[in-house]
Amino acid sequence: MKRTRFDTRLIQILSAMAVLAIMVGVAAIGVNRYLVRSHGDLIQSNLPAMELASRVGASAELVGSLAATFVQADTKDGLERISGALKAAVERIETGARELRNMSPAVQTTQQEGQAGQIIARMTDNAHEELRLAQQIAEESRDIARVGGRLDALIEAETDLARLRITAGIANIYSEPDISPRPALDTLADQYFFAFERLTELARITEAGRLQLQQVPRLFAPEELENLQTLLAERLVLAGRRISYMPSLTARTEAEELLQRFRQALAPEGMIKLQEKRAALHAAIAVDSEKLTDVISVMSVQAREARDIVQAQGLEKIATAQRRASLMTMGLLAIVAAAVIAGAILWQYARRQLVARLGNLSRRIVAVAEGTYGKPLSITGHDEIGRMEKALNILRRRAIDATRLQTHLEDAVLARTGDVVAEMKAVDAARAEAEAADRSKTEFLARMSHEIRTPLNGIIGMLSLLESEAVDDDHRERVKTAHKSARDLVDITNDILDYASSEDRANRGNPVHFPLRELVGQLGHQLQSLAADKKLEVVIDLAEDAPLVLFGDVVKLRQIVGNLISNAVKYTKRGTVTLSVDHAMSPETGQPVVSFAVSDTGVGMTRETIDHAFDAYARTEEARRSGIEGLGLGLAISRKLTEALGGALSVESELGIGSRFTLTAPLETGDLASIADDDAQMPTGNLGRDVLVIDDHAVNLIVARGYLERLGCTVSLAATGTTGVEAAKTASFDLILIDLDLPDMRGEEVAARINAMPGAPLLVALTAHLIDDTKENRDRLGVAHILSKPISPRALTEVLSASAPEDASQSGDAVLDSIRGDVSDLGPETTGLILREFLADLPAAMKSIRSGPVEQQRKAAHRLKGAASNFQLHQFCSDLAKVETAEQGADDELLKQVDSSADEAAVILRAAAGQAGLQTDAGSTK
Repeated sequence: MKRTRFDTRLIQILSAMAVLAIMVGVAAIGVNRYLVRSHGDLIQSNLPAMELASRVGASAELVGSLAATFVQADTKDGLERISGALKAAVERIETGARELRNMSPAVQTTQQEGQAGQIIARMTDNAHEELRLAQQIAEESRDIARVGGRLDALIEAETDLARLRITAGIANIYSEPDISPRPALDTLADQYFFAFERLTELARITEAGRLQLQQVPRLFAPEELENLQTLLAERLVLAGRRISYMPSLTARTEAEELLQRFRQALAPEGMIKLQEKRAALHAAIAVDSEKLTDVISVMSVQAREARDIVQAQGLEKIATAQRRASLMTMGLLAIVAAAVIAGAILWQYARRQLVARLGNLSRRIVAVAEGTYGKPLSITGHDEIGRMEKALNILRRRAIDATRLQTHLEDAVLARTGDVVAEMKAVDAARAEAEAADRSKTEFLARMSHEIRTPLNGIIGMLSLLESEAVDDDHRERVKTAHKSARDLVDITNDILDYASSEDRANRGNPVHFPLRELVGQLGHQLQSLAADKKLEVVIDLAEDAPLVLFGDVVKLRQIVGNLISNAVKYTKRGTVTLSVDHAMSPETGQPVVSFAVSDTGVGMTRETIDHAFDAYARTEEARRSGIEGLGLGLAISRKLTEALGGALSVESELGIGSRFTLTAPLETGDLASIADDDAQMPTGNLGRDVLVIDDHAVNLIVARGYLERLGCTVSLAATGTTGVEAAKTASFDLILIDLDLPDMRGEEVAARINAMPGAPLLVALTAHLIDDTKENRDRLGVAHILSKPISPRALTEVLSASAPEDASQSGDAVLDSIRGDVSDLGPETTGLILREFLADLPAAMKSIRSGPVEQQRKAAHRLKGAASNFQLHQFCSDLAKVETAEQGADDELLKQVDSSADEAAVILRAAAGQAGLQTDAGSTK
């Protein structure tokens, strides 16, 4: 029996499954093509019918409107345009009707085709004839009007002549008084007066006849025309008899000729007969218009019926296509079912003959690799799998032999171990050098972090103003989150100092009562804002039964989780970043243990990278190649902060899949009533004072203005001393705040110029130098108060609402108050670190001041003065300021004074630190 190869059998199974898939695909394509073709045919048959029916309807409406205006055409061109439009519309209707009949044999031939064209031709001929008659009648009417005018003028002249005869006769009677007037009067009455009356009557008759003839073009009723002709005939007969009474023979002859022109209008070819023909044509056109409308209506109805027949046939085809599609779908389902059954049979065969055997073979391979050899593997066939089983048995025997040989290699391994230890020592030495370089970097970062605190104080002040001035809850919450983040940034900067310090301060913390949901919400806002630029999906999952309030170091928690969130977004190009928060109760303490898990779908890490993930300045090669920013300090700081919390920080990662960092921190149940009120508002009031602020720094102006306006003051601003003096001259102020370091002149000079003005206001000095608010300093500067920067709104309130304070104490009370304020703002850990750093740096700084060149001396004095001003060491800062401003360098007397001030400052600082509960190392300024 011929053996079937493993690959041949696998190819046969895959080929059979591919054939089944192709059969199903071909059947599906056939059904789909049939449905598409059926629907396409239906669309091609129905849409043209509907379009034709709509076109016929539109043309029918056009015919109706054109037929109505047909009789109104008054020019030949207009008549031709209307006639042409009618013919075109009728042609479109007939064409559409024929196309509808061609679409379906069931549509019957209409008997109206051709009638419309005949009607239009007849209407056109009648209209042309009517137009010609109208023009002829118009000419006749104009001629009669001319003749009538001439006849009226002639009659009027003869009437005047008759009037003259009457006048002459009357004059003759009065000229012969001796003769009896009776015979002359009788003659005058019988001849001249009677003739005058007849002429007057003739004028009325001719005028009436002329007017009636002018109305002829507007008459279309046969009765009206017949009545008019009868009336005119009677009047013309009467007018002919009255012509004989004209005195002049010439006039009678001409009048007779003119009257004959009137009689021609009554002749068989006269104007009235022409109007009768025109009226008949007009009526015929109206009748043909109605006939045309009826014919077009019948054709429109037949077109709609044809459309309905075509649509009915289309619906019948749709029903037939749906029945066929149902049958084809059922056939396709049967083919799919058969393919699924055949595929299941093939899968069962492949699983039994191939997958099961391969699975058993893989398990035995793993067992052999782990050192569990067991019994030899049974041979289940004569194909490739069977040959692999034979090969595994051979490998098993060789592994057993290798195990025997392993025991002989121990001596060689021990010898090699010595070499490895030597190499490790060399590596440790190199690592120590790298760590020394890292410590240098860390010290640099620590000093930078210390300098960063100064602008952060300005940011916190501005955010306080924004928070107090927010007009809606959403804005206020955003500013509140930014304000809290800024305060946390100060704490984080101080923690960087802790990390950089050589001493272990892990046990020092600042635990507070805090709401867990608020913390998770702030972390969620941070995650969403970071992920928005990369369009990552964000998931925040907080356990429903999580405690409401916890007690612990929330700053460290926020910093650790914030670092994890930042790293997750930084190393994730696409996908999801998830923050999950859960808890469990510790069986030993009965207090909650909270876990913060940050998982991502980023680049992931290898096993080797995970081992060094928490080392300082350790970064993956993928991060360097991708250009991802960072120094590699985040996880190292997070591990150190986690140790300070007494928690654990773990990582799970797979290269190309993602990473999951989990922070587990033991906390305590918190007290809701003990939560610190971060929403306390800055002082407000309505003091109604006019205040001028003179400062060259834009941020200081904005902060001061915001504080003062919150106190109800009207604020004016000046960026230079000159501008401030001019403002004080032109306006009246209750208070003027003057910065001592202005770009154009000193603050003392500004104060002196303003004090020289009549009615000078209250002056207050603003300074970043540590100058005590004493009477001596106030008199020297010419001000009533001295305020240190950053400006405190409460201090402003006291200045505005109270009188000047008494002389400030020269003891260490100010230093103690300053340290206590720093403890309240920064925490005891950070404040103690700052004190120790200052005292440790003091000897080296004093050495630079004593022995360095002038420029180095001035820079060291400036730097040391800035640090000393944080602790209200006024005398020391004043002496350092003298060194800084000495152009030729400090002389011996000034240096001795600075040394004495430095020693006194160190003593006062250590004493104040001890009273505040802080520990400092012993040191010397020398």
